Amino acid sequence: MTHYTVQEIEELDRVAVLGGLEIRQMMELAGFHMLAVFEREHISKNSTVAVVCGKGNKGGDGLSAVRHLVNHGWKNISVVLADENIKPDPAHHLALIKKMQVPTAVYTGQEKEKEEARKTIEGADIILDSLIGYHLDGAPRGVFAELISAVNKSPARVIAYDLPSGADATTGECPGACVSAEATLTLAVPKKLFETERGEKLSGTVYVADIGIPAAFYDAVIPGSRPDFSGHGVIEYAP
Repeated sequence: MTHYTVQEIEELDRVAVLGGLEIRQMMELAGFHMLAVFEREHISKNSTVAVVCGKGNKGGDGLSAVRHLVNHGWKNISVVLADENIKPDPAHHLALIKKMQVPTAVYTGQEKEKEEARKTIEGADIILDSLIGYHLDGAPRGVFAELISAVNKSPARVIAYDLPSGADATTGECPGACVSAEATLTLAVPKKLFETERGEKLSGTVYVADIGIPAAFYDAVIPGSRPDFSGHGVIEYAP
């Protein structure tokens, strides 16, 4: 498989949006494909799941996943938001799960809510890491560093969206706090970090999800780089 650097991922996203795909569309597919990971990882529908979300698109992937997981029988799901001020596309998915009455705590809220968020993470069987995507800007700071620490201290199995939060998508290095995951659902294409020893260790079993980007858009960045999904929305990564 072809592996993308941060700059190449950014360009693929730019080409996809200019070509007519909406972030919200890709987010919807990213959320739906988490079902396949839960099934392949044999995660019981009785599991207690905590979805820990940032403010950007990776947070939206996790929020989209919540709706699909609940719709398919995973009922013991709670959401922890790093901050309630999130981007419009993630906010769309948050509004939907609020209508479903999924428990949601804001880590930057009042102390009572912050404690509730900590307990949600500590008591989970499964944690979805939806905090920081490939737009990493130095070491995670503030609430993001605190939440990464809480995730790593939890005895839960951790599944990361796209890449473990805090890791550099190109080098696999961690400039600060970094999530250690048992499995990762990466989106559209493998990232360079999966080729590194550090990135491989942090990411666990890696799955690649088709989020609807046509081959021509991949070709505009790196010709022939679209993964061979062979009729499946999710494939297991093989170096």
